[in-house]
Amino acid sequence: MRKYTFFDTESAWDDALHEGARHIDPAVQPHHRIGSKRIFAAACFDVSIASDGAISCEGMASWTERDYGDEREVVDRFFNHLRARNDRTAIGFGSVATDLPLLQLAAMEYSLQLPCHFLAQGRKFGSPVFAGRHFDLGLAMKGSGRTWHHLSEVILRLGLPAELMTTKKYVQFPTTSEGWAAAVAHVELDCALLAVAHLAWNRAQGQAYLNAKLAALVVLEWLLRNRTLTEQVRAKVVSTCAELSSTIKDQAALAA
Repeated sequence: MRKYTFFDTESAWDDALHEGARHIDPAVQPHHRIGSKRIFAAACFDVSIASDGAISCEGMASWTERDYGDEREVVDRFFNHLRARNDRTAIGFGSVATDLPLLQLAAMEYSLQLPCHFLAQGRKFGSPVFAGRHFDLGLAMKGSGRTWHHLSEVILRLGLPAELMTTKKYVQFPTTSEGWAAAVAHVELDCALLAVAHLAWNRAQGQAYLNAKLAALVVLEWLLRNRTLTEQVRAKVVSTCAELSSTIKDQAALAA
């Protein structure tokens, strides 16, 4: 049994931090230094895979600044979620370059302790086999080369429609209730799409007996049943599931 927690964070530029950076170096351009961002939302998705390829979606949780007050509370709850799951590998995408720097800065600023997955213990980030550690799927796919894939590119190659990811690239800091609902739906969908990508990668690596499209359908149908998505995101996921189901049936008919 392999146990994973797929995670994602959303962050926004902090004007005060940016002005401080410009005071030190006037040449600093707006929206340039990642240290001038703060996390305002985070989500985790717990999934296990049995040796026979059976997928168990065990739960999803998300936290926002609107619901909990500030960055400290969001990050603290995110850490606590992982801390209670030290038997799982924490999976991110591009997380070594984006999520981890901001999470470590927040931990340092607020005197929070990182969960064991993110501790610097001399083991290279990026092993998919160690429970209680962190694995960056984007970094693993990059390998020793120079090309980074976007998660959306991976999802497209798996046959999911581009429409599912039309608003994926950027999430502005929300200022309305509708905006916060959209941010939650976005970060939770990102976790689900990361799970889809990682399950396909598992199959490619020979680590689990999985069908990539069937795994995607399992994950996305679970998302529909168990999470409160916005109307727009729900419609996209429903359409995607219908396409996946049709494709799987067609493939089964050809194989018969």
